[in-house]
Amino acid sequence: MIVTGNPLLTGVSGKMKNIVVKQYKDKTVITAVPDMSRRKLSQKQKDANEQMQSAITCARAITAEPRLKQRACELLQVPPNKVFRAIVKQFLLTNGEGPVFEETEQEVRDKETLTTLKTTITTEIPDAAIMLFGNRTKGAYDAKSDWDILVLTGKDHPKTRKWELQEKLFAVTIQQGTRVNLLLVQKAKWYTDKEFETIRERIEKELVPVS
Repeated sequence: MIVTGNPLLTGVSGKMKNIVVKQYKDKTVITAVPDMSRRKLSQKQKDANEQMQSAITCARAITAEPRLKQRACELLQVPPNKVFRAIVKQFLLTNGEGPVFEETEQEVRDKETLTTLKTTITTEIPDAAIMLFGNRTKGAYDAKSDWDILVLTGKDHPKTRKWELQEKLFAVTIQQGTRVNLLLVQKAKWYTDKEFETIRERIEKELVPVS
């Protein structure tokens, strides 16, 4: 339906409930919102929608990690404010293959190292809650960056237990030329003792659970 001369619709454009208003020069066009409830997608359309969702999910994961986002910017040669769309486009063009979407050799080694560190800790302290903090959770790290680890335990352990555990962890990371900075604290003390208040407030926003 074309409407002219109605001051209430002058300059109005967009969807309002079940109607759509559009402006064309001196005319206002009003149409009903299309009924999509009976729309049937072809298999090709379904596959395209699924691929788009995969591309968006991938772009969200990459841009949520500062280091991966920076690498994507460099590989795709786009600024940070345009990298999300660039990742989606690259995913659709390559079906999610290529350097942007693949782990580097260093990332693979780091995952293996973290898995070994976790196994070492839980073997010694089965109820341990393990969290990373520091540069490795901020994306600002390289192959030689320290592993900063917080271990929260159900019961209190003597300081000698910390040094014994740290020595075993060091045996894992020495192969990469890195070291472990270990915080071993009883969970109740971590949240209540004044002794840990300063460091808790400093790192609480960067803590990442190791699952």
